[in-house]
Amino acid sequence: MLLWVGVAAVVIAIAVIVVLCSFVRGEFYFSRVKDNDTLSVEVRGLFGLIRYRYVIPIIQFKGFAQGIMIKSETIRKSSNELKDETRDHITKDRVIAFYKQAKDVLVHTMNLYGWMKMTLAKVECTDLKWITRVGVGDAPETAITTGAIWGIKSSLLGFTIRYVNLVAKPRIDVIPQYNEKQFATEFRFAGRIRVWYAVTAGVRLMYRALKVKGGIRTWIQFVLKARARFKPAA
Repeated sequence: MLLWVGVAAVVIAIAVIVVLCSFVRGEFYFSRVKDNDTLSVEVRGLFGLIRYRYVIPIIQFKGFAQGIMIKSETIRKSSNELKDETRDHITKDRVIAFYKQAKDVLVHTMNLYGWMKMTLAKVECTDLKWITRVGVGDAPETAITTGAIWGIKSSLLGFTIRYVNLVAKPRIDVIPQYNEKQFATEFRFAGRIRVWYAVTAGVRLMYRALKVKGGIRTWIQFVLKARARFKPAA
């Protein structure tokens, strides 16, 4: 009997170690071709057994007064069939409300910036792609616009290298279209973090929230509202 208990304990210990040493992988993808926009966020864990995917195939900017109209889709994991479809309207008031909630979380967490910097240092960027095609109909203006976009991309790439461990060779390019008016872009960022580091980061975040009065309550309210807003795909 003791032998079987010992074997079970060893098996459980090995399983826990394997899980803690595995990766949580995430991917952010955005593309715009003419008037077609696609945005997706995907998170996978436990060797693909756990997967959350959020897809927004339609983004329509109605102006600063009317806000942004988006359509999100829930995709079945097994067959990639459309499971659910919802439409949402992001207004200026909702953006301001979210900003106030995020600011409240910042106030109720001890040194949240330091925690974010420490956590991002454990993230490995496994894929970084950003290809842009731009043309404004005039060759000199297209060249100037291309240079400006290169400057923006260089600054953002420097930020990524500063805070995230870049393990893949980035694919960054700006392709001028001198003979036509066009703007198309494709951006993909894929990263991973070991489950052990993610669990440790969660514990540290809880500790920092506990150090501030009302911190845990503020985080619970923030997470519940975020879950109600974003519906993950199966």
